[in-house]
Amino acid sequence: MTSITIQPVEPCGAIGKCMASPSSYASHVGRYQQENPRAVAAHALRQLEEARARDVATHEKNLPAIEANKAVAARVEALMTEIGMPKSYSERDTKSRARYPKTITHAAGYIGDLRRHCPTTDSFEHATSAYERLKKEYDAYAARAEEEAKQADAKREREAAALVEKRKADMELAAMLLRYQLPLESTWSDVLDALRAKDQRLNLAAAMQLTRGDWSEGPYRVRNALDAFQIETTEDKDIANDVLSCLDGFEDGRVFRDTSWSYGRLFAEASDQQLSGDVQKALQHAGDE
Repeated sequence: MTSITIQPVEPCGAIGKCMASPSSYASHVGRYQQENPRAVAAHALRQLEEARARDVATHEKNLPAIEANKAVAARVEALMTEIGMPKSYSERDTKSRARYPKTITHAAGYIGDLRRHCPTTDSFEHATSAYERLKKEYDAYAARAEEEAKQADAKREREAAALVEKRKADMELAAMLLRYQLPLESTWSDVLDALRAKDQRLNLAAAMQLTRGDWSEGPYRVRNALDAFQIETTEDKDIANDVLSCLDGFEDGRVFRDTSWSYGRLFAEASDQQLSGDVQKALQHAGDE
């Protein structure tokens, strides 16, 4: 008869040491990466895959020992069966106070000894099940982390773009203040008021465009601009009459966009195109203040 002995089997326990929640790995990454969801997710997945690799390696190393132990168990069970040794025995429950105590069935001693001392499994199946469950959770966490990171990246890009635009606007404002010799503390609204005062047609155009943007309180801006409008030429008269006709039964600020002497035409045909462009730029920035 070939001599066989019980072989040691190392349990596959690496996966069992992985964190139940991947977010728990935040404290395991560098201090500057703890608020980075991508970094935490990547570290968590790396730890999971490394643990899985260790369990697979352990299982492959265990296979010869498991097969040897199965042979030992089979030989012992065969011998016990051959000599008529039962696999279990029963006894009354001595702790029971019932009138008819129940019977407890126990595995034969050699069965328990084989389970304790002759391992034929290394818990690889359980480790595999745990890995598959954790992999789904870790992948879902990584997907959420990626989405959060993309949103954070987009926010930073928007903020950076807004900062650039603010700096450009500040430079444009500074240039405007120098060009028209306005006080350094002037805002875009101050600039707009100063520029509108330089040309009555541009003042009227600005009032029309502002009303086009918000006519909730009626066309009072346009009416005020018309009150200050001086008729010096036939074209001035045509402009005043055209815009004045828009006030009759006024309901919608878009009328100043669509009328014959619209604010677009007044800006386009202004005698001073530098001033016209500056008024339009001031209109744009004053609305952002």
